[in-house]
Amino acid sequence: MTTYAFGDTQLARERLALVADTFEAPSRSLLCDLPGFGYRYVIDMGCGPGYTTALLREVIPHSFTTGIDSSVAMIAEAEARVPDAHFVVADVNARLCLPAHLVYSRLLLGHLADPAAVLAHWVPPLRVGGLIVCEEPVRYQSDDPVFARYEDAVTAVVAARGATLWAGPVLDTDPPGCRRALDRVVEHPVPAVRAAAMFRRNAVAWGGDGDLVEALHDIERSDRTDLVMWELRQTVWAKTSE
Repeated sequence: MTTYAFGDTQLARERLALVADTFEAPSRSLLCDLPGFGYRYVIDMGCGPGYTTALLREVIPHSFTTGIDSSVAMIAEAEARVPDAHFVVADVNARLCLPAHLVYSRLLLGHLADPAAVLAHWVPPLRVGGLIVCEEPVRYQSDDPVFARYEDAVTAVVAARGATLWAGPVLDTDPPGCRRALDRVVEHPVPAVRAAAMFRRNAVAWGGDGDLVEALHDIERSDRTDLVMWELRQTVWAKTSE
């Protein structure tokens, strides 16, 4: 069973709440720009505590939505957050068995050892014309040396688990039986204090260097107004054949 690199503690869930609020706007824009219509069966892969599931339910209100995550604690919170969705504790690496018109993941593939194989596993139960929708980070731009130290550290933590945090290039290859329907990189400005808040919680979760944690906390508590520019790759594939 795949586990999240930053755990499923209360601190991890705080961080995911910040992530959800931070990236809600570009994710909503992507979902509203999806080609076609009639996505009856929607699956949220690596749903965590249900923030992305709630967004899917809001943007595609007439769907039957299922969230999948390996964490019992995350699924319990997701069930409370989105009572009109269905949730399953399962491994996102496993072959998907549920029929689907749309499979969605955000910031998930960078935590998996073989994301290309996982994407291929999502294709067979997808209906012809159905979509795989992925959002993954390309990079973020900041001149702050504290953020550079964090990037080095978090990249090493994820790499030690056999994955690559910056998974944008993973989206270069089309899953079998699919055509690329949309592919774009959007720039999304994030306040430095918000970036530090997310980063600090990750660093604490993996038992990171105390000096780095304190430096991030100083930024989080500061009155800085500068921005960190995220580049987020949004890729959509449509299934072309059985």
